[in-house]
Amino acid sequence: MNPPTRPRFARLCWSLVALAWLAVIAALINAGFTPDYWMLRHFEGATLPYPTGAVIQFAVLAGAELLVTVLIVRPWKPGRVWLRLLIALVLLLAWSFPWLAAALHQAPVQGMHLLCLLLLDLAVLLALCVVSLASAWRALTGKQTRRAHP
Repeated sequence: MNPPTRPRFARLCWSLVALAWLAVIAALINAGFTPDYWMLRHFEGATLPYPTGAVIQFAVLAGAELLVTVLIVRPWKPGRVWLRLLIALVLLLAWSFPWLAAALHQAPVQGMHLLCLLLLDLAVLLALCVVSLASAWRALTGKQTRRAHP
Protein backbone atom coordinates (compact mmCIF):
# COMPACT_ATOMS: atom_id res chain seq x y z
CA MET A 1 0.00 0.00 0.00
CA ASN A 2 1.36 3.41 -0.96
CA PRO A 3 1.85 5.95 1.80
CA PRO A 4 -0.53 8.91 1.66
CA THR A 5 0.72 11.87 -0.36
CA ARG A 6 -0.87 14.57 1.82
CA PRO A 7 1.68 14.32 4.66
CA ARG A 8 4.47 14.32 2.08
CA PHE A 9 3.04 17.44 0.42
CA ALA A 10 2.60 19.11 3.81
CA ARG A 11 6.25 18.42 4.64
CA LEU A 12 7.23 19.87 1.27
CA CYS A 13 5.19 23.01 1.98
CA TRP A 14 6.77 23.48 5.39
CA SER A 15 10.23 22.92 3.90
CA LEU A 16 9.56 25.62 1.30
CA VAL A 17 8.38 27.98 4.04
CA ALA A 18 11.57 27.32 6.02
CA LEU A 19 13.69 28.00 2.93
CA ALA A 20 11.77 31.20 2.23
CA TRP A 21 12.29 32.32 5.81
CA LEU A 22 16.02 31.63 5.56
CA ALA A 23 16.13 33.69 2.35
CA VAL A 24 14.33 36.54 4.13
CA ILE A 25 16.79 36.34 7.02
CA ALA A 26 19.71 36.50 4.59
CA ALA A 27 18.17 39.53 2.87
CA LEU A 28 17.61 41.25 6.23
CA ILE A 29 21.18 40.58 7.33
CA ASN A 30 22.43 41.99 4.04
CA ALA A 31 20.19 45.06 4.42
CA GLY A 32 21.70 45.65 7.85
CA PHE A 33 25.03 46.42 6.20
CA THR A 34 23.46 49.14 4.04
CA PRO A 35 24.01 52.57 5.56
CA ASP A 36 20.95 54.39 6.82
CA TYR A 37 21.53 57.69 5.06
CA TRP A 38 18.65 59.45 6.79
CA MET A 39 20.13 58.66 10.22
CA LEU A 40 23.65 59.54 9.07
CA ARG A 41 22.46 63.00 8.07
CA HIS A 42 21.15 63.65 11.58
CA PHE A 43 24.25 62.26 13.29
CA GLU A 44 26.97 63.83 11.15
CA GLY A 45 30.37 62.31 11.61
CA ALA A 46 29.05 59.40 13.63
CA THR A 47 29.34 55.77 12.67
CA LEU A 48 26.11 53.90 13.18
CA PRO A 49 26.36 50.39 14.68
CA TYR A 50 25.00 47.32 12.95
CA PRO A 51 21.23 47.10 13.67
CA THR A 52 21.27 43.64 15.25
CA GLY A 53 18.06 44.23 17.19
CA ALA A 54 16.16 45.41 14.12
CA VAL A 55 17.37 42.45 12.06
CA ILE A 56 16.22 40.00 14.73
CA GLN A 57 12.92 41.82 15.19
CA PHE A 58 12.09 41.83 11.49
CA ALA A 59 13.28 38.23 11.05
CA VAL A 60 10.85 37.09 13.76
CA LEU A 61 8.09 39.26 12.27
CA ALA A 62 8.67 37.84 8.79
CA GLY A 63 8.63 34.31 10.17
CA ALA A 64 5.31 35.01 11.89
CA GLU A 65 3.88 36.47 8.68
CA LEU A 66 4.92 33.39 6.71
CA LEU A 67 3.58 31.06 9.39
CA VAL A 68 0.19 32.78 9.61
CA THR A 69 -0.12 32.87 5.82
CA VAL A 70 0.57 29.15 5.45
CA LEU A 71 -1.74 28.28 8.34
CA ILE A 72 -4.54 30.26 6.68
CA VAL A 73 -3.97 28.84 3.19
CA ARG A 74 -3.17 25.21 4.16
CA PRO A 75 -2.26 24.23 0.59
CA TRP A 76 -2.10 20.54 1.49
CA LYS A 77 -5.80 20.47 2.37
CA PRO A 78 -8.05 20.07 -0.69
CA GLY A 79 -11.24 21.98 -1.19
CA ARG A 80 -11.81 25.71 -1.38
CA VAL A 81 -8.15 26.60 -1.65
CA TRP A 82 -9.18 29.66 -3.64
CA LEU A 83 -11.25 30.94 -0.69
CA ARG A 84 -8.40 30.48 1.77
CA LEU A 85 -6.03 32.19 -0.67
CA LEU A 86 -8.46 35.09 -1.04
CA ILE A 87 -8.77 35.46 2.74
CA ALA A 88 -4.99 35.35 3.11
CA LEU A 89 -4.55 37.94 0.35
CA VAL A 90 -7.04 40.36 1.92
CA LEU A 91 -5.40 40.01 5.34
CA LEU A 92 -1.91 40.40 3.88
CA LEU A 93 -2.88 43.52 1.95
CA ALA A 94 -4.47 45.01 5.05
CA TRP A 95 -1.22 44.25 6.93
CA SER A 96 0.93 45.69 4.11
CA PHE A 97 -0.70 49.12 3.94
CA PRO A 98 0.63 50.41 7.29
CA TRP A 99 4.11 49.26 6.30
CA LEU A 100 3.74 51.11 3.00
CA ALA A 101 2.63 54.23 4.85
CA ALA A 102 5.74 54.08 7.06
CA ALA A 103 8.08 53.74 4.08
CA LEU A 104 9.17 57.38 3.88
CA HIS A 105 12.11 57.50 6.30
CA GLN A 106 12.52 53.82 7.01
CA ALA A 107 15.77 52.07 7.75
CA PRO A 108 17.13 49.65 5.13
CA VAL A 109 16.18 46.63 7.26
CA GLN A 110 12.59 47.85 7.48
CA GLY A 111 12.61 48.49 3.72
CA MET A 112 13.78 44.94 3.07
CA HIS A 113 10.98 43.64 5.28
CA LEU A 114 8.51 45.68 3.25
CA LEU A 115 9.89 44.28 0.00
CA CYS A 116 9.65 40.71 1.32
CA LEU A 117 6.10 41.37 2.51
CA LEU A 118 5.12 42.72 -0.90
CA LEU A 119 6.73 39.69 -2.51
CA LEU A 120 4.58 37.46 -0.27
CA ASP A 121 1.52 39.47 -1.33
CA LEU A 122 2.45 38.92 -4.97
CA ALA A 123 3.03 35.19 -4.44
CA VAL A 124 -0.38 34.74 -2.81
CA LEU A 125 -2.01 36.77 -5.61
CA LEU A 126 -0.35 34.63 -8.28
CA ALA A 127 -1.34 31.44 -6.47
CA LEU A 128 -4.92 32.72 -6.26
CA CYS A 129 -4.93 33.42 -10.01
CA VAL A 130 -3.55 29.97 -10.85
CA VAL A 131 -5.93 28.13 -8.53
CA SER A 132 -8.90 30.16 -9.77
CA LEU A 133 -8.04 29.52 -13.41
CA ALA A 134 -7.61 25.82 -12.74
CA SER A 135 -10.94 25.69 -10.90
CA ALA A 136 -12.68 27.58 -13.68
CA TRP A 137 -11.16 25.30 -16.31
CA ARG A 138 -12.24 22.22 -14.40
CA ALA A 139 -15.77 23.63 -14.06
CA LEU A 140 -15.98 24.51 -17.76
CA THR A 141 -14.75 21.16 -18.98
CA GLY A 142 -16.97 19.31 -16.53
CA LYS A 143 -14.15 17.24 -15.10
CA GLN A 144 -14.58 16.52 -11.45
CA THR A 145 -11.75 15.14 -9.40
CA ARG A 146 -12.40 12.14 -7.24
CA ARG A 147 -11.64 12.62 -3.62
CA ALA A 148 -10.18 9.72 -1.75
CA HIS A 149 -11.86 8.96 1.50
CA PRO A 150 -9.52 9.23 4.49
